Amino acid sequence: MKWFVGALALLALACGEVSGPSTPVVRDGEGLLELPLVSTSAGRSYKLVGATFAITGPQNVTITDTSADSVSQPLMAGTYSIQMNGDWHVERTDAPGVTVPVTLVSPNPMTFTLGEGEARPVRFLFKVPEDGTANVGIGVDSGGWISGTLKFEPPSPPRDGPVGIFADLIGKSVPFVISYESATVTRIQENGPKQARIQTSPVTFQLGGAVPAKVMQQFVAALQGRTLDFVVTASGWGYSYVVNMPLENTEIGVRLDLRLQMLTVGADADGYPLLVPTPFQLGEAQLVSSGGAARASLYEGTFAPR
Repeated sequence: MKWFVGALALLALACGEVSGPSTPVVRDGEGLLELPLVSTSAGRSYKLVGATFAITGPQNVTITDTSADSVSQPLMAGTYSIQMNGDWHVERTDAPGVTVPVTLVSPNPMTFTLGEGEARPVRFLFKVPEDGTANVGIGVDSGGWISGTLKFEPPSPPRDGPVGIFADLIGKSVPFVISYESATVTRIQENGPKQARIQTSPVTFQLGGAVPAKVMQQFVAALQGRTLDFVVTASGWGYSYVVNMPLENTEIGVRLDLRLQMLTVGADADGYPLLVPTPFQLGEAQLVSSGGAARASLYEGTFAPR
C-alpha cells in the first residue's frame, strides 16, 4: 500500500461552540484564522471528525464544535500553540461513519504565528493510504517526510557562535516535521556504493511546543517552500545512511542541516536503498540564521523519503 501526504488545515475558533460559518470582523491588532474542515482531492472529499483544539497564546481558545464544513475566527496577533485533542478521525464524505486510516505527522501541539491583518492557515499534516493530488483543506499527494525531536544543546565556545534567537531553546526538546508533496529520485552508481538522490518539491517545515516568536519569524518562515536535495547510500550490510540533509534559504543565510546515523533501510533487488518509512533513534542538527546559531541532537523520529 502506498502512503501519501494529507495536509489538513486546522485553524482556530472562538471560545465556545460554533455551529456554522460566519463572516468575522477583524479589528486593529488582530489577524484571522480560517479553518476548512472539508476538501476535495482526486474527486474524493474528506472531513476531520471529532477533534477538539486547545489554543494558547495572547488569547486562550477552546474549540469544541467542528461540525461545520469551515469556520474562521479573529485572534490578537502573536505566537500561539495549538493542540489537537479528542477522539478524532478522518472520513470520506461519501462514506460517513467509515474511518479512513491516517497517521498524524505534524507536531502536536504545534506552534504558529499570526500577524496583524494576516489570514493564516495552520496545517496539521497526515499520511493517508489513498491516491490523489494536492488540494486545499485536506490535501492528498505522493510525498515523503522526516519527523522527530530536536534537543537543543548548550554552545561550545569557540566552535559555536552566539545562539541569539535560539537562546530560550537551549536545553529544551522541540518536535518537528519536514514534509514534501513529491520528489525526483535518481539512482547513482559510480565507483562506490549504490545511491539514491532525492530532490524534493517545496517543503512544509513545522515545530511544536513553546517556540519563541523570533525563531518562528526569522528561521522557520525563511525555510518554508524551500527544497531538500540529499543522497541515501546503501552500505552493503543491510543499512543505509544519509550524509547530510540541508534545507536552506541562501538569499538570507538561513540553514538547517540534518544528519542521521545508520538506518536499517535495506536494499531493493538491484542493491539500491529502499525508500520506505524507517524509524531512527539518533542524529544531529545545526540551525543557522543571521540572528544566531544552535546545535541540537536529533532523536526518536521517522525518515520517509519518496
